Amino acid sequence: MRIVIASRILNEEDIVEAFVRHNAAFAAHLLFLDNGSTDRTLAILRALRDEGLPLSVFQARAVGFDEARVNSWLYETADGLHRPDWVAFLDVDEFIVAGGDGLAASLAGARAPAVMLPLVHYFDTMDDDPAELVIPRRMRWRAREIPLVPKVFVRGGFGARCAVAPGNHGASVDGVALPQFSLAGAALAHFPRRSGWHDLQKSGIGWLKVLAAGGLAEQAGYSAHYRVPFERLRDAPASLLREPAYLAQPVDPVRMVCDPIDYRGGELRHTAPSDPAMRALAAALHHAEALARAHGRLLDESAEARGLVARWNGERGFLF
Repeated sequence: MRIVIASRILNEEDIVEAFVRHNAAFAAHLLFLDNGSTDRTLAILRALRDEGLPLSVFQARAVGFDEARVNSWLYETADGLHRPDWVAFLDVDEFIVAGGDGLAASLAGARAPAVMLPLVHYFDTMDDDPAELVIPRRMRWRAREIPLVPKVFVRGGFGARCAVAPGNHGASVDGVALPQFSLAGAALAHFPRRSGWHDLQKSGIGWLKVLAAGGLAEQAGYSAHYRVPFERLRDAPASLLREPAYLAQPVDPVRMVCDPIDYRGGELRHTAPSDPAMRALAAALHHAEALARAHGRLLDESAEARGLVARWNGERGFLF
């Protein structure tokens, strides 16, 4: 059973090593598309590759939201280069959890072109040990309720005929949606927020990517969950930055249960302690710079765009 994991990645230096070491226990190869990381993410991936872990990295510096096309490219590339039985679409904060005979045995018994694995959300809490660098060991509290937000694994062999939806929540072949069959005995442990600062970093950059992609992306509702925290940070930053319960959540036994995953990756060799607040600030400024440079390049390469911006800049309106 040959499984290839396909992932987009951007500034994940705190979790990428654990992601690779753990999920390599289930996969023949991990294929990454980096969207322009500015932290130590690429250095860590290079060190892991040099260790002999089965991974490869491509790069496309994207300042706007383009998930569907990127995900479909990931499938086609993984399928063409590695001839997998299955392509598993994982974000870098998702860790395979499979008991019994493991993921390969479950997939071997699947009779569908695609299967869906549920996401099990884990929370950062005041109970976490900040000295523990392995995120799945540090973050032990998960949601009691499992949300209906599955992620897709697609059988290999479809090539360019396969399109993968934004968020990796579904796929189609030749324009026909693949049926969503659940895969028994497997799930994805999801660590989407490692601190309040990390949440602000993701929300800020995520929503800017949607806005940079134009009105159609915003109207389609892509990454809409980033909008409220982005607007709160923009309009009332104190409501987040001076709220201790936001930056480090208290344990809530009503909605959480302590259930750490079976982490299979061993110890980390390349991940260093870092300050999440400083990391968030640096990532936000790097992305703002990339947006500004992309805007400037558009004006340099298109006289029509420069004229349109000049017209916008010349608009005047009476206020009061």
